[in-house]
Amino acid sequence: MGLELARTLSTAPLDRISGTLLVAGDPGGSFHFRDGAIVEVVSPGAPGAETLLLRSGRVGDADWASVTRFCATERRPVAGELVARAWVGAAELQLICVAAALDGALAVGMGRIDGFRLERETPDGRLTALQAIEPEWLVREAERRIRALASRRRPFSPFRTRLGRTDAGTASLDTTAPGERREILLRANGRRSARDIAFLLGRSLYAVAVEVSRLLEEGLLDAVAPARPQDAPARPVRPAPPEGGLPRRLPGASGITDVLPLRPAAGL
Repeated sequence: MGLELARTLSTAPLDRISGTLLVAGDPGGSFHFRDGAIVEVVSPGAPGAETLLLRSGRVGDADWASVTRFCATERRPVAGELVARAWVGAAELQLICVAAALDGALAVGMGRIDGFRLERETPDGRLTALQAIEPEWLVREAERRIRALASRRRPFSPFRTRLGRTDAGTASLDTTAPGERREILLRANGRRSARDIAFLLGRSLYAVAVEVSRLLEEGLLDAVAPARPQDAPARPVRPAPPEGGLPRRLPGASGITDVLPLRPAAGL
């Protein structure tokens, strides 16, 4: 992670701030603080806690919409209400939130950082961790994961590297047992990155990136070079859409314990 950003996060508990640290960059993200500790990290580069929770099947879309409306009206914390309704256990929800925060920090740290600013407001109405996360621990763990990915024999970008199956990868589908490895292979179509696949599966970005690195090393996946402009096929000219607007695009087991270390948050 950028040294200045890491220093800011590490000193946050001394400042006892409550607010949002907005990080500009690619993919960028935001760190949400309460009384100097982190309660959420989100980034376009990694699935958030909501995605991990919904894709895991623990909470359905209708129930999620219901609880978020209720919490917005009653000004109650979403995480506390989920636990109060016994839809998810407190320990399990904490692990999901911590895993999402680590993924968000990893995405910010592996990307380009252009700058940041602090907005002093509390993250009400969001799915934040039940117990706050120590900034120093989060920085250390995110940096450890970044170094681990960079040290692999086939380093790659989780955001920019497009992944495709090799012939060996396609042949292995006949013998690969159901699970994350097979699901990644099935979705590696030459157009998707590890980040894209993580969102499709509702899985931790780090867990998917680790498995992708193994598949690259085993020759089952390969990085797909982007087509050069002269190689790209000409796009057909399409008629203009009829008046009334364009059609709308509808939005589309988290494996949390596999990617979390033993001490994820203060008080645990």
